[in-house]
Amino acid sequence: MRREYDVLVIGAGPAGSIAARTAAQAGMSTLLIEKRQEIGSPVRCAEAVGRETVETFIPLNPKWIAAEIDMFSVSNPQGDCVVLPPIEKTLVLERKIFDRELAHSAADAGAEVVVKARAAGLCREPNGLVNVKLVVQGEPREVWARVVIGADGTESQSTRWAGLKPIPQMKNYYVAAQYLMTNVDVDPRICQYHVGWSLAPGGYGWVFPKGDRQANVGLVIWADPGATKTALQYLDDFIAPRFPNSSILAQVVGGIPVTNVLPQMVADGYMAVGDAAHQSDPLTAGGITNGMQGGTFAAQVAVDAIRHGDTSASYLRKYEHMWDAAFGRSYRRLFRIRQAVIKVPEEKISQMIGQAARLDTRKMSLKDILAIVVRVQPQLLLEIAPYFVGQ
Repeated sequence: MRREYDVLVIGAGPAGSIAARTAAQAGMSTLLIEKRQEIGSPVRCAEAVGRETVETFIPLNPKWIAAEIDMFSVSNPQGDCVVLPPIEKTLVLERKIFDRELAHSAADAGAEVVVKARAAGLCREPNGLVNVKLVVQGEPREVWARVVIGADGTESQSTRWAGLKPIPQMKNYYVAAQYLMTNVDVDPRICQYHVGWSLAPGGYGWVFPKGDRQANVGLVIWADPGATKTALQYLDDFIAPRFPNSSILAQVVGGIPVTNVLPQMVADGYMAVGDAAHQSDPLTAGGITNGMQGGTFAAQVAVDAIRHGDTSASYLRKYEHMWDAAFGRSYRRLFRIRQAVIKVPEEKISQMIGQAARLDTRKMSLKDILAIVVRVQPQLLLEIAPYFVGQ
């Protein structure tokens, strides 16, 4: 490990690996560190991605594709079900393998990859370099970088060290719980969504097939300090009647901010990407390819800043502008739609799904969906309509 790098990336998830690869491909000396001893573990998402989007970052490889999805279904607690084609062809990943492949591509591009290397602090020095304190294999180390990219996830420490404000209000958090289950009898080409506040207050449940009668089964709920049940208890109640003969191979729990991105994603010599920057979808909390795009933008700006000899926050703010041009308007809409939807009573949501289930989904149009909303919950349409004509 050198003493000094052009770019140091904290966290070897998809966002961090893509950032490191992009910087290294541009000729920057790049260090990618991962605090865990194994890249890709533990898996902390439902693992679904858009096929065409992910293919722009890495060639498709069967070894990290667990399932290919043809349709999505949306169900209410009464059993009504709407089956729809996905907006984009969808894959369910083997994240452990996928993440390692991305880190491997960063190393192939020239980045130095180090595991069991935890960032323990950072500060920008008068000469413009960022001093990063590390603990590598249990031993303290220090390195310096012209730009640090924080991709250290939802529990990001680097954002706080950089002086950003990463902690949103509790109401803008999802609490997630998921099992990898085996002996699950589901259609292997349909991703299921289950909506109902009695199942998952303020959130939703999912069943994403992974082939060989395995599936990720999970849910997210609104973070409520007064809740009497945990996300895991809701998940146990969800799976008990649906998969009574299945077994659990893995379990994961965690928090996901659904806030739109951080108000500021940059500081002098620093940029946040992926979950550290709250780049997960404000409606569904999906974040794999969003973070990869954020990592690309940040690294491109880092390369430009280093070449121009200006790594100040004012220069790095180009990254925020790039993100906003690509995602800003849609993210603002999705955030406000989620705020509106969680106010709708469960019986109204169930009615909308029930009425949609009686339509021929092959011919269903936006007009049909709006007609259902007007009949069942016209206030919802009034709340979200302005966000489709404005910002």
